[in-house]
Amino acid sequence: MPKAFSAEEKAAIHAALAKVGLRHFQRLGIRAARIEDICREVGVGKGSFYAFHDSKEALFMAIVAEREALHRTDIFAYLDRAEPGRVAAGFFDLVLAKIEADPVLNIVLNGGELAYLMRKLGPRQVALSLADDRAFAAEAVRRWPLAAAAAPISADDLLGFMTLTLTLATQRHLMAPELYASTTALLRELQVARLEGAR
Repeated sequence: MPKAFSAEEKAAIHAALAKVGLRHFQRLGIRAARIEDICREVGVGKGSFYAFHDSKEALFMAIVAEREALHRTDIFAYLDRAEPGRVAAGFFDLVLAKIEADPVLNIVLNGGELAYLMRKLGPRQVALSLADDRAFAAEAVRRWPLAAAAAPISADDLLGFMTLTLTLATQRHLMAPELYASTTALLRELQVARLEGAR
């Protein structure tokens, strides 16, 4: 039976599991990472791990949630200070930069890890994740600064463009650099035209 931890110990262990877990997931992938190895490095027993997470996939999704919260905070901050009529290009650039640089996303995209994770999470968790993405898109639309003559944008459009950007960035390794650059520029141009009112 795991020992009882103080609130400070729980916070420290939670943070350590996320930090060490991310390193293990980066090095080995989700499937090959082992709870025992993560616990050994953190300095807790395997039983204590389950007081924090139901599985290594749950730990990974907790890391994902923390990363998404940071990204969304940055995106909302951008929208809150953006100038009406000039939002879409900067939004695209910010989202693309986050996708290209995020270490968690790179874990999911390597070697079939996404298919594995989807199977492990199951349809209910996948549906909850999609609902969360839709709620984020709706909040982004609510914060989107509109020029006086601009038509309101759609959360579906915004989510669609973010999905296209993600899809393009995840296929970057299959494309010549100049093709990736030109395709990215085209998608950016389409997003700006659609979201800034040239419908």
